Amino acid sequence: MKIRPVRGTHDLFGEEIKKFNIIKNIVSKIAKLNSFNEFQSPIFEFTDLFLKPLGEHSDVVLKEMYTFKDRNDEQLTLRPEYTTPMIRGAITNNLLNDLPQKLYGLGPMFRRERPQKGRYRQFNQINFEIFGTDDYLADFELIFIANEILKSLLPNNNFELHLNSLGSKLNLTKYKSVLSKYFQDKKRFLTNESKEKIYSNPLRILDSKYNEDQEVCDLAPRINEYLDQDLKNHFERLKKALNLCNIKYKENHKLVRGLDYYCSTVFEFKTNDIGSQNTLLGGGRYDGLIGALGGPNIPGIGWAAGVERVSMLMDQSININNSLVHVALMDEKYKDHLINLINYLNKNSIEYFWNFKYNLKKSLSKASEDKIKYIIIIGEDEFINNSYTIKNLLNGKQSQKRLDEIKNYLNDKS
Repeated sequence: MKIRPVRGTHDLFGEEIKKFNIIKNIVSKIAKLNSFNEFQSPIFEFTDLFLKPLGEHSDVVLKEMYTFKDRNDEQLTLRPEYTTPMIRGAITNNLLNDLPQKLYGLGPMFRRERPQKGRYRQFNQINFEIFGTDDYLADFELIFIANEILKSLLPNNNFELHLNSLGSKLNLTKYKSVLSKYFQDKKRFLTNESKEKIYSNPLRILDSKYNEDQEVCDLAPRINEYLDQDLKNHFERLKKALNLCNIKYKENHKLVRGLDYYCSTVFEFKTNDIGSQNTLLGGGRYDGLIGALGGPNIPGIGWAAGVERVSMLMDQSININNSLVHVALMDEKYKDHLINLINYLNKNSIEYFWNFKYNLKKSLSKASEDKIKYIIIIGEDEFINNSYTIKNLLNGKQSQKRLDEIKNYLNDKS
């Protein structure tokens, strides 16, 4: 039997694990700046947790969940998304006694989708959630944070914010009825896939990737015609807040998101650089979901981003590791000199790499390949003078330093 990974899964190593850790560190930093607390749930939950909130007619429930029975004959599901497990965790751990509650997490999700570029069956997802306020500033704060994270990770990418309002659950019910009638009248122009959704999930037709469906959707009734005044005011105030921070957006009346629990504000950050799977991050309001899951009847809003899709777009230059130093040992005779250096670097929390080769050319080549700024060279001169030569590989300058001078030299930004 040939050993291979399961279809739709992938290993993280080398450059990919470096990018993963950069993403994790930037997410944690921005979360801390905005007072979000980290939360981690188990990767599997009781299946019932997902059935109603995600929508019994959604693709996730019908086709994509990994569900199984354990030895106690209880039905469990590997989490296909993070919002409902976070809500479940907030309820069962009494976190909703102190509102608003601001949580974030990063971890693996599981969906049995057809693998494509940037889409896996086990994938990593970032989630930010706010429970307990219907203030439009919560919508703004989450979009602002999403924008800050994407700008930090993708400074050279032209991603675009798409924005819409779905109104209240009552507005949505009326709109779905009107939409179903419209699509029924245009049924002959729709793809077979969309025809199946006319009565069960008409909103999802608006999100179709097929051109023939989109031509029909372009003339469909718009959700903003069915919003009540409070929701219209909420949406206008959100847009004003985004304008104040110069966050550009595109109003997209066909933006609906894929899960049944969304209402009011919905948003996505899109890019044109990864083909049809062009959504980097998406989310919105899910007022009523927390109550439906057994918690208090309080509002909520959140977003999720796919780590793998963001990683695909990260500029390679972001991986230059300015904190790591390489070490080049010219001869085995100088091992004691290396041992003293290793001891010093560890005591001063300086990351280092040595390739166990006694060859300067190979060591320099490896350091260049790994995009390293500094290499410390140990040869005969260094041994005789009880010193170490530090070379800056970005500008070619080098200097000989005593052991106790190395930290200050590496930290000198001049």
